[in-house]
Amino acid sequence: MSRLALVWSGSAVAVVALAGLVVYVARAGLDEADKLAGVIGAFVGLAGLGVSVYGVVRGDPPTGPGPGSGPGSVVVKGDNSGVITTGDAADVRMTTEPDP
Repeated sequence: MSRLALVWSGSAVAVVALAGLVVYVARAGLDEADKLAGVIGAFVGLAGLGVSVYGVVRGDPPTGPGPGSGPGSVVVKGDNSGVITTGDAADVRMTTEPDP
């Protein structure tokens, strides 16, 4: 599924959820809706805690291209002076002195 389709699908789900929330609050009243929101919030919080603990215990490194993986990309760590070579026969000299 393309990124644009995911954005539109997520937006549609958010609009439907908001409309359902408005209808529920209008019918049940604010006090009853507040009680239900507390229970739902507790379950969502527990689910989020479970997912985060699972991610920490599993310990997989992030996937996808890392820093400096694209053509001509540069990664600078530590001191930012010296020579940077991008692999495409271009040299960039970085100094702390301004150009003349």
